[in-house]
Amino acid sequence: MKKIHIILLLLVIAGIVGMSFFIKDLTTYETFDSAAGKKDRFVVVKVQLDKTHPIEYDEMKDPNKTIFYAVDQDGKQSKVIYNNSKPTDIERSEGIDLNGYMRDGYFECTKLQMKCPSKYKDDMNAAQKNLPSASNEKKLEYKY
Repeated sequence: MKKIHIILLLLVIAGIVGMSFFIKDLTTYETFDSAAGKKDRFVVVKVQLDKTHPIEYDEMKDPNKTIFYAVDQDGKQSKVIYNNSKPTDIERSEGIDLNGYMRDGYFECTKLQMKCPSKYKDDMNAAQKNLPSASNEKKLEYKY
């Protein structure tokens, strides 16, 4: 084999080995049912906060424990235990990505990421009222 072939082969092997370190970080979104089938395996579940149940958080009793209920994409509800302080404005979030493990009867969340509501989603009619209309605009004349 030529030297160039050996160098290219080593680069390909190094690339495959390098990518194998990151393959464990590539996760897919699960539901509570599919996460229950992967017991004791790290999963990410895309949910929305179930606002029919109150968020249980007592910073005096246990500042590192937040309990709430969430609904996944299939509409299944589950209790979520987040071992950290209550995130600010969790009630206003449009969605939450829960990272953690499914346990017997609840989801143990080690990390969560909230999806903030869009500031552009508000009343479109109010935004249109602020736009200048063609009748209100002054016509500019350019003289050359």
